[in-house]
Amino acid sequence: MKKTLVLFVLAAGLLASASLPGLAQGAGRARDILPAEGLVASSVVGIRDQAALNAHYYLADEAVLGLGRKTDAVLARYRAKAGEALLLVVAYPSPGEAKQVYERFGRDFFSEAFDPSSARVVEMIETGDWAGAVRKGSFLIIVLEAPDRTGCDSLLRRVEEKVPAPNAK
Repeated sequence: MKKTLVLFVLAAGLLASASLPGLAQGAGRARDILPAEGLVASSVVGIRDQAALNAHYYLADEAVLGLGRKTDAVLARYRAKAGEALLLVVAYPSPGEAKQVYERFGRDFFSEAFDPSSARVVEMIETGDWAGAVRKGSFLIIVLEAPDRTGCDSLLRRVEEKVPAPNAK
């Protein structure tokens, strides 16, 4: 009887948390759009907030990506011809929120050439690696580091192609 009650309480808690208002629409989608080709499966990790991201990849002291209870994010490594690339995918509650974060993040992370009205950016960063970001619907797709421009752009495009159309299930 106790085991049944414990399982019931756990299941009820999971169902309740899955339907909380304000969570990213279709929470859990970030992991669903990771392309399989080149993915280092053991590297995939869910990211719940800035501290969790910084534990795997230090980006900033402040919460520049707005990660939290309303977002769904995943970090993963990909093998490329020239080395490894690091990918971060974040699902936001709305396209408007994704746009705001993209604009703020782009101004902080990329050079002065960053154009917030463009939904895509790829450029060489200070370390000599390539980085890029794409905003599509309520998703923000970021390659934090890649060994070359071609690999960076290719990974962005492969993930972008997997973003579901609005209202698709």
